[in-house]
Amino acid sequence: MARDARRDEVMDAAMAVLIERGYRDTTMLAVAKKASASKETLYAWFGDKAGLFEAIIRRNAKTVAAALTSAIDDGGAPEQVLAAFGTALLQLLLGEESVAINRAAIGEVRNDPSLATVLAERGREATLPLLIDYLVNQKAAGTLNVEDAEEAAQDLLGLLVGDLQVRRLLARSASPEKQWAAERAAQATGKFLKLYRA
Repeated sequence: MARDARRDEVMDAAMAVLIERGYRDTTMLAVAKKASASKETLYAWFGDKAGLFEAIIRRNAKTVAAALTSAIDDGGAPEQVLAAFGTALLQLLLGEESVAINRAAIGEVRNDPSLATVLAERGREATLPLLIDYLVNQKAAGTLNVEDAEEAAQDLLGLLVGDLQVRRLLARSASPEKQWAAERAAQATGKFLKLYRA
């Protein structure tokens, strides 16, 4: 089995343990057992538990970035590009893995802020510039009337996510189905384009 695929299996196992036990009670030994791997391999690949979850955060951020990049590369209209991005973002943010990681980062922020720092840097701060660049390019193309692309991106995220992530973190709602996420993303995109279409 290729090393990258095996690393993905280990990260999937780590997420299963995290969801079941929480961050504090997740150990490298428990992850190694779940993944049928050695602790030595985990330490060699990830360094420590924080490094393992940093790798998972980076993987999740790549998923959203790839969805946005793919939608942009397809050359569709803004409603298609933004709806595809929104669907991927909602599924990620409201999915079990993201909720577990966010809860871990919040729970450990006073004792060990490194996880929260990586979550901010590799998550939102890595993905948001892609959306901002897209909006800037759409302004240049004359399809969107965007004075401040960062503010417009924040508006889109507000319409898209609202209080859904907080509700998920508090266990007040379930992980969404893809169809629901797609409908929500389409609605948010429609409202956004009413504000910003040229």
